[in-house]
Parts: sequence; C-alpha cells; structure tokens
Amino acid sequence: MKDYDYSVFLNCPFDDDYESLFNAILFTVHRCGFILRCSKEFDDNSSIRINNILKLIKESKYSIHDISRVGLDDQNDLPRFNMPLELGLAIGAQKFGRSPQTKKQFLILESERYRFKIFISDLSGQDIKEHKDDPKKIVKQVRDWLSTKTKETLPSGSYIFKEYEQFVKVLPDLCYENSWTVDELTYPEYVSLVINWLALDNSKL
Repeated sequence: MKDYDYSVFLNCPFDDDYESLFNAILFTVHRCGFILRCSKEFDDNSSIRINNILKLIKESKYSIHDISRVGLDDQNDLPRFNMPLELGLAIGAQKFGRSPQTKKQFLILESERYRFKIFISDLSGQDIKEHKDDPKKIVKQVRDWLSTKTKETLPSGSYIFKEYEQFVKVLPDLCYENSWTVDELTYPEYVSLVINWLALDNSKL
C-alpha cells in the first residue's frame, strides 16, 4: 500500500476555531517526515463522507484523534460525534483488520487531559495527551509521538514551532509568488506550500 508506513490520518474539527491547531499539526507531521491524510483531500460532494474516512484510515498506519470538541453546537444545541466515531473506526480496523491494519497506532488528544473520563470513559487506560488549545503544545505532543515512529533525529517541539511561526510569517509572500491569497488557499495548495518550504535550506533556523 503506497506510503502506508508514513501516512498519518488526522481526525479533528475543521471549523475556524480549530484552524490554528489544524495548521500546526499539518506542519509538524510533514516536518517530521510523514504525510498528513484527512478528509479535506476530497472535494467531490458526490462522494459519501464515511467511505472517504474509511479509505483514509485504511491507507494510514498512524492516526491522530482530537476528541476535545465535546460542547453543544451553537445552532442545534447538540454534541458533535464525528471525532469519537472516527476514532472507533480506527480502533476497530486495528483490532479486527488483517495485516497491515493490525499494526496501526494512535495518538489521542484532548484540550483537558482527564475530561474524557466524563464523556467517553471507555477510553480509560489510554495515554491521552493534553494540548490546552495551544498550537505550541499541540506541536510538542505530535512531534514527541512521531519521534518514536521514525529512525530520524527530529528537532525538539519548541524548535519545530519556531519553524512553523517562520512559515506563517512568510506565507503571504509564498502565496504572492503563485498569484494566490492566504484566505483563498485550497487545502492542496496549502499543503504544497508547506512541503516546498520545508524542502528549502533556508527553512531551517
């Protein structure tokens, strides 16, 4: 399966409030030598979302699941169950799938480390990591986890976060070179800018 051993499926919210965390995770995953996979890859509204999720889970050895969104939706006054559902699918693939699915590994994130015991107590025993809705903390958690999945020597989380801040600072100029604007970037365009910038010698502090 192409790139299976380097693919990291990301299960998280995609709203504006989470954008800074999402972008920090994306940057960190690629900085650590892995490939981020998420449902933003699919822009065909005719496709069935759950089938896309299953495809991504199947094609990824690793996955990151942020289950921190447990509040009620402002419009409908209902909770969001997408993230726990996708985590359950990944766990099921590991437990009941055939090789190489049985070798899947997960990182579970929460904004408050022990809050999950209130709303999803079946996860007790899992080493859930806390990020406090802070991009710097989430970079460290993702970097530290991925450092155990590679033989490469990785910079510390604080160093990678400084690189990320540098990338964000030059992002408008990178967009200008392609006649793009930051606010109108598509997901593939943003990923391409991250990958190309990381490939530059001057991207290292």
